[in-house]
Amino acid sequence: MEHGTLGKNIEDVQKNNQASILHVLSRCRGVLSRKQLSDLVGLTPATVTNIVRDLMEAGYIMETGFLSGKRGRRAVGLAINPEGFYVLGVRLSRSTIACRIFNPYAEVLNSKTAAIAAFEQTERVLEQMLDCMEAVVEESGVGSKVQAIGLSTPGPLNLKEGKIAYLHGATDWRDVPIKDLVYERFRVPTIVEHDANAAALAEYTFGKLAENQDLIYVAVGRGIGVGVVLEGEIHHGSQGTAGLLGHVSVDYNGPECDCGGTGCLTNYASSKAFLRRMEELGLGPAKNLEDYVALAHSGHDLVRQEVERAAFFTGVAVASAVNLLGCNVVIFGDEMTWFGPLWFDKAKETLLSRLAPNIAKGVEVRLSAFGQESFLLGTAAIAMECVYQNPVTKVDEKELNQ
Repeated sequence: MEHGTLGKNIEDVQKNNQASILHVLSRCRGVLSRKQLSDLVGLTPATVTNIVRDLMEAGYIMETGFLSGKRGRRAVGLAINPEGFYVLGVRLSRSTIACRIFNPYAEVLNSKTAAIAAFEQTERVLEQMLDCMEAVVEESGVGSKVQAIGLSTPGPLNLKEGKIAYLHGATDWRDVPIKDLVYERFRVPTIVEHDANAAALAEYTFGKLAENQDLIYVAVGRGIGVGVVLEGEIHHGSQGTAGLLGHVSVDYNGPECDCGGTGCLTNYASSKAFLRRMEELGLGPAKNLEDYVALAHSGHDLVRQEVERAAFFTGVAVASAVNLLGCNVVIFGDEMTWFGPLWFDKAKETLLSRLAPNIAKGVEVRLSAFGQESFLLGTAAIAMECVYQNPVTKVDEKELNQ
């Protein structure tokens, strides 16, 4: 075996061991001793001690003082350092750009949001996004410690190339190299993810889920997408396009969609379709979605009827997704959930009524725990995972022989 190859393998092992320790400390969200870390990650105490030393020198973890309740030699607690590094989370939607600087505990250090005036102007929107990102980093004062960027966008995406493949109803948004544009500006690792996947990961990482739960996050906004987490991992599919629920047909004789299909769910149940429907019924076009939410809450019969119609189509499509994937948690989020119980109850009722009874009783259906912040929390989780997989420390080959 060539020496160069050996060196590469040693570095990989070192990175994997560092990542294991960082993951355990991150997931416990508390304090552990070196002995507890050794037991949890399956490494010798000596190896853990050496890796902890490197991670402490790099600022990723810190000692918290002696642990109570220990006899004999008292153990020193270890935890993720809240000021050790930061990540930048970005959500690009069709109406806004939202940027957050997060610490390793997903706490927001600084935030900035900008409205998009004309989404169809691709170059202008992208430049506005980069400027917003730059501003939030500069204002935070921790620019040198931002180690990764997580970016969520509508899709479908070309994940291998970091491109927005195309956006429904936006002809200029095709093959947009958004990952390269961000990396060229900031020169830190950048991960692009579909917005529904980011939200699903937020619910899985930061939400209150029991062990061994697989989930579907259904984002019902101006488009409709599904994020799927199976056995703790985002399910992308071999083409990276899993979760395009908005382009599942709910009416085979329905209108043609620009995806090439007919009767696609997004043309019946998205917030964009709802606003178009309101205009067709003579209740627009001046009003925005918030206005219709207020009308629905005030008891406007026609608006309430149409809200339930949109929720019905959503429930029908999601039932098919549950039958296909076998997930036991369904979480709804994004703009159409602003209608509250009127929309949610109908979507839930329709979904469960279209599942076999033995399946329905095992499915939990709920609203997002984080609202619109789920998309940004997901970008934080994605960026943190990148940091933990690639911590910036010195590699000492001797430590592997402990």
